[in-house]
Amino acid sequence: MTVRRNLIRVSIALVFGLLSAVGVNMFLVHANSYSSGLTGASQLVQALLKLAGINVSLSLLVAIFNIPLFIFAWRVFGTHYITFSGLAVLFNIIFLQIIPSYQLVTDPLTNTIVGGVLIGAGVGLCFNRGFTTGGIDIVTTYLQKKFHRNVGSIANIINGVILLITALVFGPSRIVYSLIGMLITNYTMDHFFSSQRDVIVSIYTKNPQAIADQLKDFAHGATMIKGTGVYTNQPTTVVQIVTPRGQFRHIRQLALTADPFSFIVVARVDVEVGNYRHFTF
Repeated sequence: MTVRRNLIRVSIALVFGLLSAVGVNMFLVHANSYSSGLTGASQLVQALLKLAGINVSLSLLVAIFNIPLFIFAWRVFGTHYITFSGLAVLFNIIFLQIIPSYQLVTDPLTNTIVGGVLIGAGVGLCFNRGFTTGGIDIVTTYLQKKFHRNVGSIANIINGVILLITALVFGPSRIVYSLIGMLITNYTMDHFFSSQRDVIVSIYTKNPQAIADQLKDFAHGATMIKGTGVYTNQPTTVVQIVTPRGQFRHIRQLALTADPFSFIVVARVDVEVGNYRHFTF
């Protein structure tokens, strides 16, 4: 099962690298639209260097910016964290280099929409398989783990800086499609894959200790609630966990391994107060 799961993750990393590179090279560049996160920052740096008469490939810039972040992630999180994230970035760098900037459509809005959807789909697939796509996600994950709170606004700050510098250097008209593309990318990740939405998982089981043992090394805590079945009048236990949606597949597997007859319910939830660590990886 572990080998199969890892092969799937490698395949997903490959798909992300391909989708992201196609989204950038064949769509976003033809709308002068920048992606979100580190790829967008790399696009901006490439454009600024071109103004100075220096031509540097986008794939090289993505590699240069990711190397120190992955060294940091390796020191902080270990090899397990960076393995599949590193593959995702490596595949992306390779495809950015080999996929030509062929223009399929001329309309800039269409290019922006298609490019944003492709990138968002690739990132969402990686998140749903339990690994990041490198870049800013490494910083966000570290801060979430250190401060035990949601700091997802960091990505928005980075995107805001990209848009601000773009407006100052190239004029405000150039940021319109970049903003649209960033919003579409985030929408695709959030609503089509929903990996970062918080959910509450309720596991109804007659064997709570086995499930508790499985969850001891899980990133989020769990609460066991004693109850009684109305129909059977038999005692039962509800194990509740609040976690990002992207971890539900993992929790489901743990629960069914411990108790194949458990009843599992998942529902959207918003955490208002408490020491909740909103990190997934």
